Amino acid sequence: MKTYTGAITFYQSLTNNVETANTTLGADLINSFIRKYCVSNGGKWWFLEKVTTQSTVASQQAYTIPQSTRKIVDLYVTVGTTVYSPIAVEDPALWKRILQSQLGTSDRAEFYYRQGSQVLLAPTPGSSGNTITIRTRREVVDLRNADYTTGTVSATLASTGIVGSGTTFTSAMVGRYINLTSGDGQWYEISAFTDTTHITLNAPYEGATVSGSSFTLGESSILPISYHEMPIYDAAAVYWATEDSNRSRMFKEIADGLYEGMLTEAGEKTEGAYMLPVDNLVFRDPNVPEPTVNTSSFT
Repeated sequence: MKTYTGAITFYQSLTNNVETANTTLGADLINSFIRKYCVSNGGKWWFLEKVTTQSTVASQQAYTIPQSTRKIVDLYVTVGTTVYSPIAVEDPALWKRILQSQLGTSDRAEFYYRQGSQVLLAPTPGSSGNTITIRTRREVVDLRNADYTTGTVSATLASTGIVGSGTTFTSAMVGRYINLTSGDGQWYEISAFTDTTHITLNAPYEGATVSGSSFTLGESSILPISYHEMPIYDAAAVYWATEDSNRSRMFKEIADGLYEGMLTEAGEKTEGAYMLPVDNLVFRDPNVPEPTVNTSSFT
């Protein structure tokens, strides 16, 4: 994994230039190329996917979506064991006509419409407590914060808790990654902040229990780990474009090769590897009774 600090250090080594102006240029180029890759392939990358849930409120039509949302990919409402998949409406004029039709209130969601930072349902939910599940594609946030390494930490096998000593953890560190020097070598996403000496991992720690380990905590590209170096090679190619065309071309070829690999491996998931093609599957509405078949003529 390349954290922000690691990416800048790698860029400096590729350009043989550690001057402040070049460091600033490198950061801008790396962030620019990360955004470029995230909008390529139509933006259809599984690593941009985020799923959130919230509960309906009786007679409330509008619900706030995550701030980092670029696009709503899917939305459905679960009422008991029944799942309703409302139709996405993108045309404002059509949504206006739906509102004019006065569908009233109902737990059976028929349509949804994104309006700024909110999503609106029609009909308006009739009761509270039903689950709205929203699958979105995230906006890309620029990397800009240096790694944090002050103090030591302790971690316990199969636990998500990290206990620091001499640390000053902050809520801004949620979403960043931590690697324990004496740990299992893996990077773990931070999912929650408690106080300056306590944070929570997104997944249980898998290494042997460690105490008083040094660590690296940093921001990381949203790209899959195997492709973290790709935008750095692109940035270096831009740097060398006017000074050494051969070196620039070499770095660009490395970046392009990595991108081809990402296209093959990390395109948006559709059907599972062990799932029959959707066209061959039969889906049944659970609210419609199974037909009665007369078997008296069977032999």
